[in-house]
Parts: sequence; structure tokens; C-alpha cells
Amino acid sequence: MRLFFALPLPGEAKEALRQPLEEARKAGGDGVGFTRIEQLHFTLAFLGEQPGEDEALAAGDALTQTAAFEIAISGSGAFPSTARPRVLWLGVSAGAAELVAVAERLGGALRERRFALEERKFRPHLTFGRVRPRGERSARRALAVIAPRELVRWTAREACLMQSVLGRGGATHSVLRTFPFR
Repeated sequence: MRLFFALPLPGEAKEALRQPLEEARKAGGDGVGFTRIEQLHFTLAFLGEQPGEDEALAAGDALTQTAAFEIAISGSGAFPSTARPRVLWLGVSAGAAELVAVAERLGGALRERRFALEERKFRPHLTFGRVRPRGERSARRALAVIAPRELVRWTAREACLMQSVLGRGGATHSVLRTFPFR
């Protein structure tokens, strides 16, 4: 099973992002594959294919040591850069340090259980699109229409272990367990 840990967005936050991301979708056209609004989340750790979820669930218990915190989304950008965009993202203007701390706590618990994780340092961002081949110009148009102001703010109260099933219409995500913050 294909697993990852995520910090979900509440429904109100997704709705607040619907209009700006729809404008980006229109501006970007076919050069960018956009994430469906209902699937927006912060990926805390991607585990890939695993034989089961027991060890991941055990590691996830470390998340319950986290205090609820505020997150604000503002700004946009691209990895590896706006000159060579491959992944389009929205930035975190409040709660970035807390997101990093959550990802590091989880990463430590996962490494203790011998999960192989990316070595890159966690950078808080909300992926909303992936650039298709020769779609760089479209990607820059999509980024240009997103206002540099705060788009939404909410209190993060939980993280989840998710299963991702790949299919014809893209990935389908389902929650295996929720880990509430204190």
C-alpha cells in the first residue's frame, strides 16, 4: 500500500482557496496539471509502497504530542525555481516553524522504525500543480494571477496517515487514521 502522512486542510480553507486556484487554472491552461481542491494537503512524510500500515501508525503516535497551531497561506512559488518550474505551490506565512517541527518529530519517529525518508529538509508549502512538459510559460501565468496577500487562515488540529491509490483519473486518497493534536 502507498502511504503518506498529511496535515489536512479543513473544508472552509479549501473553499477559500477555490477561487484563487480556479483563476490560476484558467491562466495556466493545459500546461499544468492542477491538484483537485478536495485533495489539497500538506505532505509531512511520503512513505511510498509499504507492506502494511502498523509501523507507520505506531510512528504517527508521535504527532499527538503536537499542540494545535495557526496556519496562514499566502504567496506562491515553484520548485526548483520560477525560472524552471516543475511544482507550483502556495506559501505558509504563519505556522511555518510549527509545520517544520511537526514534520521533524514525525520524521524522527519514522526513522526509529527504519523508514527510508527523503534527506531534503522539509519546506512548508502547499502543492497545487505539477508542470507538464513544455508548460513553463503556462506555469508562470498561473503563478502571476495568485495575489501575494493572505488567502486563508485556520487552526491545524490534526494530521493523518493516508493511503494513495493510483488510478486512471489520478490518485485517490483515503484517511487510514487521524492523529489529533493537543
